[in-house]
Amino acid sequence: MNKKAIGLIAVAVVAIALVATGLVILMGHQAGNPASNQNPSTGTAGKSIDQATTAVQTYLGKMGYSNLGIATMQEYSNMYYAQVVEQTNGTGAFELAVNKTTGVVSPMQGPTIMWDTKYGVTESGMMGYLTSTGSASGMMGGGGMMTWLRGTPTTNMVISMEQAKTLAQQYLDANYTGTTAGQETTYYGYYTMQILKDGNVVGMMGVYGNTGQVMNYTWMGTFMQQKVFG
Repeated sequence: MNKKAIGLIAVAVVAIALVATGLVILMGHQAGNPASNQNPSTGTAGKSIDQATTAVQTYLGKMGYSNLGIATMQEYSNMYYAQVVEQTNGTGAFELAVNKTTGVVSPMQGPTIMWDTKYGVTESGMMGYLTSTGSASGMMGGGGMMTWLRGTPTTNMVISMEQAKTLAQQYLDANYTGTTAGQETTYYGYYTMQILKDGNVVGMMGVYGNTGQVMNYTWMGTFMQQKVFG
């Protein structure tokens, strides 16, 4: 086996290990262990939703994303949550989390890290484009040498929006009686939908555009309020 082949195999092994590590961390989060930068609200003074919004806007500016803007800002008991969209067409770009105590902005765990084929990241920035405001810049920058793991950026997915809504509702019917899938957003590689109860927002969920896998954002905690922009 020549040195080039050995080198390619080594890169592949490292990439697989990184992905596996991310999946293990994510499963831990879904089991009720939120990321350390998403501290639950304890009633002590913290960042307001307006301060969190400013933090996200500053983050986008520093990253050079002049074409992106905030669509929705939500407050949960564990964190603030931001939906970021492309302003030219309304397509979802990525999702961000804001620490309620420190105001640190981080790429959202879940679909943004695992399924986003255009802006996809890891919390450490290792695989691409974004990084936490509390850490160093991503080692691989916008080029992201391992972006081949994510596929081609597209909103034309195997699972259509209508199919995704059906799958989301089936999941809710089976697990959260009385809730419905609400307003949806199309991202590059997946969809998000609001979870509604009695017509009011109570959470968020994502549906993978390749397989229809449904992910409930349970790690965010209890919904508190939201601000809609645009």
